[in-house]
Amino acid sequence: MNDLIKSLKAGNEAALKEVMAMYKKPLYNYLNLLLCNRQLAEELTQDTFVKVYFKAHTLKTDHPQACKAWIYAIATNLARSEFRKNRLKKILSLASVNDRQISHDPHFERQMILEQLVIHIPEKWRVPLLMKEMDNFSFAEIAQILNKPVGTVKSLVFRGKEYLKKQYRDPQGATHA
Repeated sequence: MNDLIKSLKAGNEAALKEVMAMYKKPLYNYLNLLLCNRQLAEELTQDTFVKVYFKAHTLKTDHPQACKAWIYAIATNLARSEFRKNRLKKILSLASVNDRQISHDPHFERQMILEQLVIHIPEKWRVPLLMKEMDNFSFAEIAQILNKPVGTVKSLVFRGKEYLKKQYRDPQGATHA
């Protein structure tokens, strides 16, 4: 893996393709949950790897986890730029989804509910929560990516979870998060 990172830093396109094969799907999933917009997540995934290729020479380490954290930091920064540009469109409400689609695909329904809940989590909690729960980053890695103390990251993840618990209740008031 260290050789792969060295090759990437040297501008080797084959190394970029290998890194893309390793991280493309999890990075897309992270961005999709963060943005709740599949098309934009795909665009930002591609943009991330373009930046990785052209900025790889600036990576200061050959450690695989540091490289992964660096890639996610690039993706997170691109997503934040999108939020600032206000290019995000309103997500479809469940009421406008074809009932037939939902009744025949329970996974689709759960995905739509999750996307509806996640988009409403304030960004300061959403980003670290998704990194921790969806991408299994350690608190230390998230702290490095977000340039925040580990204790702050733990607090942000906790608050994101608490926010979700308050939002995701069934009609009888039972929590499902």
